Amino acid sequence: MDEIISNVKLSYPNYGRDLPVKKLFLSKYRRFPRKICITPASNENGTNVAFHVKSVLERIYGNYDIKNELSIVRRYFHPCSKKYYIYEQILSIPNINGIYINLNRCSWITNYTNNSKKLIQPDYIPNCHFLIVSEILIFYLEEHEIFVQKFANNLINDNTLSLIAPKIANLRLIGKHKNRCNGGSESFYLMGYIYMKKPRIDDLALSYGGQDFFHVHNKIVAWLNKKDTHGLVLLHGAPGSGKTHYIRYLLHCITNEKERYLIYVPSDMIDYLTSPALIPLLLSYPNSLLIIEDAEGSLSRLRTSSQSVANLLNLSDGLLSDGIQVQILATFNCPLISLDPALLRPGRLIVQYCFPSTLNIENARRLADSIGVSNIDQINEPLSLANIYAMRDENVAEEQDEPITSTCHKCVALNYGEEEE
Repeated sequence: MDEIISNVKLSYPNYGRDLPVKKLFLSKYRRFPRKICITPASNENGTNVAFHVKSVLERIYGNYDIKNELSIVRRYFHPCSKKYYIYEQILSIPNINGIYINLNRCSWITNYTNNSKKLIQPDYIPNCHFLIVSEILIFYLEEHEIFVQKFANNLINDNTLSLIAPKIANLRLIGKHKNRCNGGSESFYLMGYIYMKKPRIDDLALSYGGQDFFHVHNKIVAWLNKKDTHGLVLLHGAPGSGKTHYIRYLLHCITNEKERYLIYVPSDMIDYLTSPALIPLLLSYPNSLLIIEDAEGSLSRLRTSSQSVANLLNLSDGLLSDGIQVQILATFNCPLISLDPALLRPGRLIVQYCFPSTLNIENARRLADSIGVSNIDQINEPLSLANIYAMRDENVAEEQDEPITSTCHKCVALNYGEEEE
């Protein structure tokens, strides 16, 4: 075997390419291998999962007497742990000739969560680093087809071996540019990314008005995850009732977030939504969700101009909606009766929900206790959601201190992965 490896090494560059598994296989067995690529199954729709390298190795070492008898591995330096780790390796089964298992492009990630009830401990505790691999390649001779299929299925469907990638919701803002060289004409563009932190909400019903809110929430989530659709959702209530807090939570319920554009529209830009200058931008980003906060100033029935209302009607249920396919989520602080009644017509309005202005004393105490308020006995009157969260102890985090990502900022800053042993 050492002679085979030496011969293959002569034709293999030291850096920048994957290990030549197929050449090794051909050199040893003199036959072309079959190849299968396996990826872990997920318990949640629309989530990205990856194998946890240590868990996979422990499983296959223990169950299949597999060992790393080949002397070719690739190692990279991990700047956080200040150690080299195996970036790629090839495993073989001693008592079965003609099977190579290739773990390639292993990488360090953070903020992944367990795909099952079994807790997988981080490989490097600070910042919760995990060493993962997205796929496993198996090269084998055709006579081992049944064994390989069973082996692959066991790894794929064992969710104790995998981790779930974090869902990252981010907003983009609509910007407006005035072209002074073209008679002051206006154009629009999307700018920046605002990474949304997922807030801690342990009990939706407790926070937002009882069990009926579950039906509202599920209906909104189903609508958000439906492709090529349009419509309007209106969330209203007194200031401090938790509308923005809930929207942050809601955005992380979108399962196909990679196919969606979350666009924040300032309320003073509603008048431009069907502008000829803005329509090309919306056409470039189909299946977008437009989020408009504090829209009462533009949508009130008392407003002298109805252009803002007409624009929302056209986008949510008019002729434009068929071509642009945008969903609109708007919040406002005034009573529902203050809005233009055209917005409330069935067909275009998916859901409207009024957030309770306060929680009664019992529910306020329950919520306060769940979020870490130490002295809940001081609550002796109904309180708004904002006032309850303002009472929580300083050492209790409501949400992530930093935007949720799957990469370590220190690793990136130190050019993680570029130094090979």
